[in-house]
Amino acid sequence: MDISYFLIILYILLAIIIAFSLIFLFFSLQAIITILRTKVPFARTPDENIEKILAELKKQNIPANSLIYDLGCGDGRILFTAERHGYRAIGYELSLFQYLKGLIKKKLKRSKVEIIRKNFMEENLGDADVIFTFLVGKVMPQIGEKLRSNLKRDATVISYGFTIPDWPINKILNTKPSLTYIYRT
Repeated sequence: MDISYFLIILYILLAIIIAFSLIFLFFSLQAIITILRTKVPFARTPDENIEKILAELKKQNIPANSLIYDLGCGDGRILFTAERHGYRAIGYELSLFQYLKGLIKKKLKRSKVEIIRKNFMEENLGDADVIFTFLVGKVMPQIGEKLRSNLKRDATVISYGFTIPDWPINKILNTKPSLTYIYRT
């Protein structure tokens, strides 16, 4: 084999490695910026807990076709599961990587869920029948204020892992490793 072919292959491999490194760096920086802006890291809700939570919605007589918002929807797993259960689902996500993963999953599943890359704190959530959040404790006071001023009467709010200060809890689900708190407006 001629050394020039070897060098060409080496340059191509090096270009691929550099390209993937730059893509990784770009998405890593986007994630860091999102965490710094929102003060909320990405964390997955376990699949079995999503199923438990959606089963509880049925027990609470939240009918199919109700509108569920997921605030910080990540890759949309809750949205897709809710849609499978007959709910309409809209999610907000600021992390570019998670947002793109969600859009790819939406395309592959031929789903009708909406995934919006905007700050939900600046949006009107008043048409929601159900709000789902899995954020962190330090942002829950602001979330509580936003939802209190924005939601219609008798909306259900589900908070996985963290309570909303000064909101009376309607029910607590034991969804290990975290509790799930259910509220009614």
